[in-house]
Amino acid sequence: MAFVVETGAGLANANSFASVAAADAYVADRGITGWSTLTTTAKEQALIRATDFLEATYRSAWKGFRNTEAQALAWPRYDVWVEMFLVDSDTVPSAVVRATIEMALKATTNTDLIPDTGRTITREKVDVIEIEYSEFGPRGTQFTEIARILSPYTNSSSGGAFASVTVIRT
Repeated sequence: MAFVVETGAGLANANSFASVAAADAYVADRGITGWSTLTTTAKEQALIRATDFLEATYRSAWKGFRNTEAQALAWPRYDVWVEMFLVDSDTVPSAVVRATIEMALKATTNTDLIPDTGRTITREKVDVIEIEYSEFGPRGTQFTEIARILSPYTNSSSGGAFASVTVIRT
């Protein structure tokens, strides 16, 4: 499969929200090491896996609506309002590109961004070591930074997948 970056045109074959050039610049600006040692193919694969993660995690949470049924990815979208401004319907927001790059960095060291989950361990004892997990704790890895980067573009206004609501009665 070819590496195809969504340009805002609603491409039917796009598989990444971010280009290798954008990722290279982002990483260089922040002095992040390790990315520059990867091959172009490895960078493309990480960006595709990162986009797959964002699609699986946020596709039903994004504000607005996909522009066309034929587009491969959830962006571009129309009727997306962020901080009282209408997002152009022919773009992929910079926050989505940034989140893609951040997830791609995680994808270079974590082979499974969306791990399968099983039963929650409530107690495990091996010799003198004992582990007990909260019954209501999250399953799998939670990427808080990604949720916060994307929160203005999701239907939850206070933190994406980690949203909470405070009710005040008067």
